[in-house]
Amino acid sequence: MIDNSKFISFEGIDFSGKTTQIDLLTQRLEEMGEKVLIMREPGGTSISERIRDILLDNNHHEMTDLCEVFLYSAARNQLINEKIIGELNNGNFVIADRYVDSTTAYQGFGRRIPMDLIRDINRAATGDLMPGLTFFLDLDPEQVVHRKKERNMEIDRLESSGDDFYERVHKGYHKIAELDPIRVKLIDATQSIDQIKSEIWEFVSQKMNFK
Repeated sequence: MIDNSKFISFEGIDFSGKTTQIDLLTQRLEEMGEKVLIMREPGGTSISERIRDILLDNNHHEMTDLCEVFLYSAARNQLINEKIIGELNNGNFVIADRYVDSTTAYQGFGRRIPMDLIRDINRAATGDLMPGLTFFLDLDPEQVVHRKKERNMEIDRLESSGDDFYERVHKGYHKIAELDPIRVKLIDATQSIDQIKSEIWEFVSQKMNFK
């Protein structure tokens, strides 16, 4: 059985600060002599990156919801088998920028694909490999819109899904955290970067018994 204690995922709506906190946690772990591999979803392998391009392409608005969930899961399966399992078996940390909770939140709650089907697809794609710890950086969708405008960034296909979609995704993440409080740690993403960093490190150090 694969030891998932060094498998950490970050979840949340885009612009919630995941990338910043992943980089800060990676830096802290590497300073302690740990080897860390950062993985983004979808992506992380040549095949998964090509799937990412298809998923986020604004020219693909005709994509069906089931096609979307199967593509995300295919990219994840490739990433797990090509990269994640080997890193964990070597005793290294794997930090994932999104994992199965994104599928549950975005395609399950957001696209309203039946949850029993989402669970079956997630299980098939991952072989039941779950992170030992997940951080949900909680940011209200209205605040996400504000951050997007501040950065004047072009939105991709998924980000153009509308306000109601993102409200459902946000509520979905809260439901995931509610149902799995031991693994999923909800972090207020409106706090300062340093406050969030400290809160995350407290959870990681406790789980890993770091001094």
